[in-house]
Amino acid sequence: MKIIITYTAVFLVIVGSFITLISLSQSPEKKIVGQWKELSWEYERVNKVGDSSKEITDDVKKIIGQHLLIHEAETWQFLPNGKLLLQAGENEKLVSWKIKGRGNILQLKYDDQVIENYNLTELDNNKMILNFDSEIQARGIAKLTFEKS
Repeated sequence: MKIIITYTAVFLVIVGSFITLISLSQSPEKKIVGQWKELSWEYERVNKVGDSSKEITDDVKKIIGQHLLIHEAETWQFLPNGKLLLQAGENEKLVSWKIKGRGNILQLKYDDQVIENYNLTELDNNKMILNFDSEIQARGIAKLTFEKS
């Protein structure tokens, strides 16, 4: 009988700890809110042989992002109402955003109903990494790194 009570108590402590950890962790929707400054774009090749990822120049960045409306935004300000303010110097654009999947897909929806999906590779209180497949001839993934302002 004591063994059953002991196992039950241990089980309840484990379940209670798990529930507490889950309730204390912040959802991606709350973590992403705020202003993020673009630090870098890097290009990671698929099927690369001994070639490390490299910084993307502004010219290559424009080619990769020619069909993406975000390619010139220097700061992204995620608002809690599901709006995202993209800023590049004096230019501003307001789009809708939401987190999809298991918290790993950032979806941007523009006024003209264009939808862009990005893999949310990393998100913590100070750093965000987004990946997307580029459509240029050399197959690979573009990696955008942001720092929270």
